[in-house]
Amino acid sequence: MRVANSPNSEPAIPTAVTLLFPILLAGCPASNWTSYAGPPVALAELADARITEASGLAASRRNPGCYYVHNDSGDAARVFLVDRKGVTRLVINLEGVTAIDFEDIAIAPGDDGFDVCAADIGDNQARRSTLAVYRFPEVDLATLSDMDTTAVSPTTYRFRYADSPANAEAFIVDPTNGDGYVFTKRLDGKSAIYRLSAPWDASRTVSLQRVTMIELPPGVLPGRIITAADISPNGRRLAARCYIDGWEWESPNRETQTLTALLGHTPKRLSLATEIQGEAICYSATGDALLTISEGRHPTLFELPAIIGPPTKPR
Repeated sequence: MRVANSPNSEPAIPTAVTLLFPILLAGCPASNWTSYAGPPVALAELADARITEASGLAASRRNPGCYYVHNDSGDAARVFLVDRKGVTRLVINLEGVTAIDFEDIAIAPGDDGFDVCAADIGDNQARRSTLAVYRFPEVDLATLSDMDTTAVSPTTYRFRYADSPANAEAFIVDPTNGDGYVFTKRLDGKSAIYRLSAPWDASRTVSLQRVTMIELPPGVLPGRIITAADISPNGRRLAARCYIDGWEWESPNRETQTLTALLGHTPKRLSLATEIQGEAICYSATGDALLTISEGRHPTLFELPAIIGPPTKPR
């Protein structure tokens, strides 16, 4: 999200409301928070001054303890790989790509390991005719030991919504089948979910059908606007973050359930770090923690460890 007045600017109201976080959080019941060992722990402050509007976060599978981060609109088409100490280990430039509004990033099962998917899906004015996901295989730091910058030629997957344009800031890839899902951003506590069915087709602009509509439980407005999402490596948990905290869906029967069925369960409230403009969330590579980061210069990388136990019954 950008608050400045620009073609991609968004209403500043949600950001202004974050100044009231302590008051708003006091009115939110904690009885339905999911099982995590809170409060969130501050791992590190990102040292790289080029990361000013972190809008997406994904845990690398090939480089343990590292995370892919990208800026919001206004930056070049590039992805940063940072570690748990806040150090940028690599900058990945996406060749042949013009970034319009990168809003989220996801890990997808690839032909030989895992792929990184940068989702250019922001559309604050709801008028873009096409959107895109840029996909490339994970890089291996061990093979780039003497480099701090590299370039990749991603595969471009273009799509549009079958009904009408919409703004979105959340994108995930289901690890069980490779389907991609876009979560639209709305101010009414709802989100339309669109599926990019696997195998993805780079030869044409695909028309995405809406597969379901979710509505977050009642609460204050900043706690009902989805700004990012991720799915656990085993596909059993799905987290969506909002300006205040977030929500998590869980199913122990994912092997026999679709993602839309997972979203049919009642979500549990997540107690995330209080951030000025939180727009990024991801599960750790092992699925035993959630990590978040905010926009702003030198943001802090937070981690919320999970309390691992027997799976809960779906509700």
